[in-house]
Amino acid sequence: MALSLAQLQANLDAINTAIGSAVLSVRFPDGRQVTYRTMQELRLAKADIEDGIRTYGGSNPSKSTLGQTRRGDGPCGPGFPGWGHW
Repeated sequence: MALSLAQLQANLDAINTAIGSAVLSVRFPDGRQVTYRTMQELRLAKADIEDGIRTYGGSNPSKSTLGQTRRGDGPCGPGFPGWGHW
């Protein structure tokens, strides 16, 4: 059974509370209690819930890509046509 958006958010809140308190046991709003082995495992569970929230309703998560250039290699770098020397 798929969880509602409100349930996903409540689970995320419970995970965030555990991470903020540096504890590995999480009691979810539905009464389940889960004890994770490591903080990394807890963070992975958080990422799974966040993915579920992002993809709620069948949409794919958006992906953004940022371009990076080294200093001087971009369109405003030295020698770019149309840019005069100050």
